[in-house]
Amino acid sequence: MPDLRAERLHVFLDEAQLAGNLASISLDRKAHLIRKKQDIYLEGDEAIRLYFVQSGRVKTVKTTDGGKELIVGLYGLGEFFGYLPLLQHTPHRDSAIAVDESELLYILQDDFMALLLRNPEVGQQFVRLLAGQVIGQAEQLLALAYSSIRRRVADTLVQLHEQAKATSADAAIQLTRDDMAALVGTASESLSRTLTEFKQAGLIALTPNTIRVLEPEKLRRAHW
Repeated sequence: MPDLRAERLHVFLDEAQLAGNLASISLDRKAHLIRKKQDIYLEGDEAIRLYFVQSGRVKTVKTTDGGKELIVGLYGLGEFFGYLPLLQHTPHRDSAIAVDESELLYILQDDFMALLLRNPEVGQQFVRLLAGQVIGQAEQLLALAYSSIRRRVADTLVQLHEQAKATSADAAIQLTRDDMAALVGTASESLSRTLTEFKQAGLIALTPNTIRVLEPEKLRRAHW
């Protein structure tokens, strides 16, 4: 089986069909174009499909009782989202919004469950991938609770830098300051101050619309 983080969805599904003899899966392989800032699903909506990002980026967000938006996931090229409520048979617990103009592929719930249940090898491979993404979200929540703002901003910059390398030759991070602040879990003003400190230290380069990470290893290893 291919590594799902590295292979395209089409390859995985083709091999899954062969491995599991899943001839009943007739996916619409046409990409669905989603406009920038368009809602994909909202908190409380019925979960009916799994999503795969073919291009662009999607954020998943929750809104606190005080009305503050917290980004709980940011998904780019080659990543799946919207899977937990399918496994748990619950409505969506967050909302998904396109950060950029994006192309998504859909796997309907019945096809998703068939992939998981009708062939153990396929199911195990998929579950390993999803477990890794869940662990990543748990680590993000722990960081929000216990890490300093410099540590959280540094880790977020490294994550976004790695993601940007998959889609951009210069690995420029293009994310609004408000979105980045929501991802870090801080106020925009605090984020701006920290970014300025990192720029003065030569760790990043800033323009009004982009951030370039110049020293990812220093950001990753520094004791903030």
